[in-house]
Amino acid sequence: MRQLFRPVVLLFLLVSCKGNDKKEDVEIISNGVKIAYSKCGEGDSTLLFVHGWCISKEYWEPQLAYFCPRYTVVAIDLPGFGRSGTNRSDWSFDAYAEDVKNIIDQLKLKNVILIGHSMSGDILLKVSNLYPALVKGIVGIDNLHEPGSPLTAEQVKDNEGFFAMLSGGFDSTVSKYMTKNLFHSSTGTAIVNRVMNNVFTADSAIAIKVLQALVEASQNEKPLMQGLSHRLYLVNSDIKPVKTDSLAKYCVKGFHVELVPATGHYPMVEKPVLFNTALQKVIDSIGRK
Repeated sequence: MRQLFRPVVLLFLLVSCKGNDKKEDVEIISNGVKIAYSKCGEGDSTLLFVHGWCISKEYWEPQLAYFCPRYTVVAIDLPGFGRSGTNRSDWSFDAYAEDVKNIIDQLKLKNVILIGHSMSGDILLKVSNLYPALVKGIVGIDNLHEPGSPLTAEQVKDNEGFFAMLSGGFDSTVSKYMTKNLFHSSTGTAIVNRVMNNVFTADSAIAIKVLQALVEASQNEKPLMQGLSHRLYLVNSDIKPVKTDSLAKYCVKGFHVELVPATGHYPMVEKPVLFNTALQKVIDSIGRK
C-alpha cells in the first residue's frame, strides 16, 4: 500500500521539482536515535511535516510534490515509527519535542512552519512552548478539535480498561476503534488498508507507550495553547466539530481553522488536492505575519 501515491508523486517531482529531488544527505541523531527524513526544495521558508500515530513520513508524499518548488520541505519519521530508530525508552512528548528541535538544529532549518498530523498536534504545542524562537508557525492536521483537560476519575478508569485491552489484543482493539472513528464513508479501501497495515506492522509495545504518552500530553493542552506566541492554525476534516468557543478561550493569540470536506482522519492522502489548497492558504497567512 505504500506505493499508492508514488507514481503520481514521482511525476510531479520530475515535472515540477527539477533539482528538488528528495534527499537525506545529513545523518540526524537525536539522543542516540537515528531519525529518517526526506528533504527537498530550497525555499527561504521551511515546512516541517510530522506524521501521526503508527504511520510515517510517506503519508506526506503528495505534499512534498506540491510544496517543494516554493519551500524547503522536510518530512520525518518519529523515533519508533517508519525507518527511524527504536532504541530508546523515553516515549514522552517532551522527548519528541526535543527530537524536532534537534532536527531543526542539525539541518539548520530557517523560518520553520511545523505541520503535525493527529497526535503530533500535541508535539507541536510542546515545541512551540519550549523552543518558541525556532518556530514561525504551527499547523495541526485533523487534531486539537478542543483543548484537553486533566482526566476525571471515571476517564482514568476507562483509559486503564482500554490500555488493558490493547495489551491483551492490540490488533483487534485497534481495528475496532479505528474502523469506527477514523474513516469516512468516502475513504478509499486502498487507504484504509494502507493505514491498518501500518498499524498492524508497527511495534505494538512502542505504539502503546506512545499512545499513553499522548493521553498524558493531551491533558496539558489548555496551558500549552495559552503559552503560544502566535496563532494556532488547523486543517481538519469536517466530520468532527471544532469547538471554537473553547479554542478562542485558550488560544490567546487567536486561531484559524480550514476544513477539508468529507474525509476521514487522513485528509492529506484522502483528498490531497483540496488539502494542499487549504494548507497553502494557511501557509500564506502565516507568511504575512
